[in-house]
Amino acid sequence: MPDPDKQTEGKEAKPSRLEEARRIIEEYAADLREIIQKLRRKMN
Repeated sequence: MPDPDKQTEGKEAKPSRLEEARRIIEEYAADLREIIQKLRRKMN
């Protein structure tokens, strides 16, 4: 029978990796929105 710690380790790694990816994407999208707002201000 496998060690229970190793079983939960694998299952917890995927959601944390997904959450990390989502956080990075959200930060990137927020940065893009900020850049777009600055460009709009310059053009008007």
